[in-house]
Amino acid sequence: MFFFIRHGHIRLLCTKLQKKNLRRKAIKGLQITRETDYAIRTVLYLSAQNNYTAKAEDISKQMQIPKSFLMKILKQLDRAGLVILKRGVTGGVTLSKNPEKITLYDVIVAIEKTVALNRCVINKGMCGLVSHCPVHPVWFKIKDRLIQELKEINFAKVLAQETVS
Repeated sequence: MFFFIRHGHIRLLCTKLQKKNLRRKAIKGLQITRETDYAIRTVLYLSAQNNYTAKAEDISKQMQIPKSFLMKILKQLDRAGLVILKRGVTGGVTLSKNPEKITLYDVIVAIEKTVALNRCVINKGMCGLVSHCPVHPVWFKIKDRLIQELKEINFAKVLAQETVS
């Protein structure tokens, strides 16, 4: 049995496979979760609004965040004390503090609960090599520097950089 495949179909198939491989490769590496990315986008959007207030629908549309996912994120930000949620017709989402007082670290910890590069930095008991691993202290040093940097970047600074660009 013979199959006749046009050249265009082969090209389409190859393109699909390349995109699939690129997506796989993009997943590897150090990166924040989609949930944390959306939380940062949300706080950034609110920081740019009058009175730091907006409707969830507006945040969802403007920042391209699925509304159901946004509501989950907003609840976590509310529990962390970063936003205030108000229900009803006059409701919306408001930052609880000025953007100068909210850092990237605050938002990341609100969603992720911790900042770490690998499991042994979170819990030494997860790795049996901690006592004699030469890389272990390096991870802690990098983690401490990362936290320090994240605490220095507030949303007012991020917005100021955005207007300069």
